[in-house]
Amino acid sequence: MKNWMKLFVVWAAAFGLYSFARIEGSIVASTLWWSFAVLTVYWTLFMIYPVTAANVSRRVTTKRLVSGQVMDVELKIERKYPFLIGMVTLEERMPQRLIDEDKTIIVPVDRFFRRAEVVEYKIDAIKRGIHVFDRTILRVRDVFGLFDRRRTIRIETVVEVSPAELPFDLPRDEHVGGRGEQYRQTRTYTEVANTTSGVREYAAGDRIGRIDWKASARRGNLMTKTFDQEQEKKLSLVFVPSVSAGYEEAFERSLSLLVGAIRQLERKNLPFELYVIEDQVRLFHLPDQSAEVGHYLLTATPEAEGRLVERVKQNLPQQTGDLILISPFETTSIRELMHETQGSYHLYTAVSEVMT
Repeated sequence: MKNWMKLFVVWAAAFGLYSFARIEGSIVASTLWWSFAVLTVYWTLFMIYPVTAANVSRRVTTKRLVSGQVMDVELKIERKYPFLIGMVTLEERMPQRLIDEDKTIIVPVDRFFRRAEVVEYKIDAIKRGIHVFDRTILRVRDVFGLFDRRRTIRIETVVEVSPAELPFDLPRDEHVGGRGEQYRQTRTYTEVANTTSGVREYAAGDRIGRIDWKASARRGNLMTKTFDQEQEKKLSLVFVPSVSAGYEEAFERSLSLLVGAIRQLERKNLPFELYVIEDQVRLFHLPDQSAEVGHYLLTATPEAEGRLVERVKQNLPQQTGDLILISPFETTSIRELMHETQGSYHLYTAVSEVMT
């Protein structure tokens, strides 16, 4: 029943009690009439008083967070007229995919007669993505719970939640560095070109087995052999977002591995390119396209594996350098990719299972 219909029933009941008191003329009837008359005045004022004439603003601690963190939200309510005595709450429905469950946050406003109030609540274990809070509902009820007035207030707050960064150790390689992966399952595939292209001066960290002793004797200085592969060698980071239904957690974990790899390469000031294997292979040049990479990490979704090998071969036809490949699983197509392309490859997976 709508509020105005309820008020009509209240006034009808008040008129009936008044008539009963006039006809009966007893003290009990008069007491009942006067008591209900006070309630009728209260409910009438509650319906015509501008209790929902208030401004509400929302503030979060930061609009850029990391998945798994706790988000603090602050709602400030300001009104020209204080609320009548009753129950006042602010209600907010959580944006889709921010948390695992469909949830509405209900925050009570305790002090009714102040012109401004600040209420707070927390959201635990937020999830990756771009989330939009687009509205809040101001709800006012009388102390008896008979009348319920509400107003939807449109206020938009955009929150960006990036993937968490997992610890990532670069593979053991003289051109990449690092202590070797300790936290995730890894597999390393290496195919080394044996054609010597020349020599160069020895540098700290070069393998002893690559020293050209004859050239070193002729020049009076240690010289290291160079190979065709070494001249073309470059570092590429390849992310394969392919995952089967029901393995979304593995996909999120592989994204966190990707973030860890990017951060580690940046800390070591190693130049690299990022390839994302989707229907169309996407190439990001870092650090020039850091903003584009950040947006991808916020909006990435799992992809069907498709013709992975063919797409990679078309976009990396001359790839013979170090390649770090990150995927939720080790699949048949990924194993085929490793054997189809030359160079040194290091596979990082989010889980230890092998998908066929």
